[in-house]
Amino acid sequence: MADLCVDLVPLFTALPQDEKIKLERLVQHQNYQKGEIVIDPTVSANLVIVAHGSTKLYTLDETGHEDVLQVLHTGDYVGEDWLFGQVNTHSYVEATDNSEICLLRRQDFLKLIHQQPELSIRLLELSMTKISAMQKQIQLLTLPKVEERLFKYLQMYANEIGQNSFVLPLKLKDLALYLGTTPETFSRKCALLEDQGRLSMILRQIALI
Repeated sequence: MADLCVDLVPLFTALPQDEKIKLERLVQHQNYQKGEIVIDPTVSANLVIVAHGSTKLYTLDETGHEDVLQVLHTGDYVGEDWLFGQVNTHSYVEATDNSEICLLRRQDFLKLIHQQPELSIRLLELSMTKISAMQKQIQLLTLPKVEERLFKYLQMYANEIGQNSFVLPLKLKDLALYLGTTPETFSRKCALLEDQGRLSMILRQIALI
């Protein structure tokens, strides 16, 4: 784990060390057990940094259906839009493992922005990157067949890293959630793609053919 929680957030990497230390003093360190809610619609004006462990960001519709938007591991974060005052109406962050979470309150962050206005530009750049990633996920979820979602995801990742052989960047259960399916179905579709000669898979090692 990094010495400072803020070192895990790309937004703050350009800050001088003394400014990072000042910011770190504003961060609240809290431990959450697996299944505990970190953020819900009643408490959302925080930047959530996963210092250790894992969480998931999801929404609930009127029927209580859960739609996972993002799986966060050590070093990931979420909540920039909440820091800037966007109202959270139906989003939740839940610990999926025993986790250490760092929380930065909106009011403290806004004070920092006034002192370091260049962070606003950096935050905008990162937000656009995350929006692009979410658009890719939406594109995948429009594909009706799970095996096509899976293979398209693997192709996109291979193009991103410039290699056709790689270790899956997510745990199998997390990737299944990301692709809108179950771990059991995910495993079956991996086997189907292998049978079709489109990939080979040994544990989490993938080779596209």
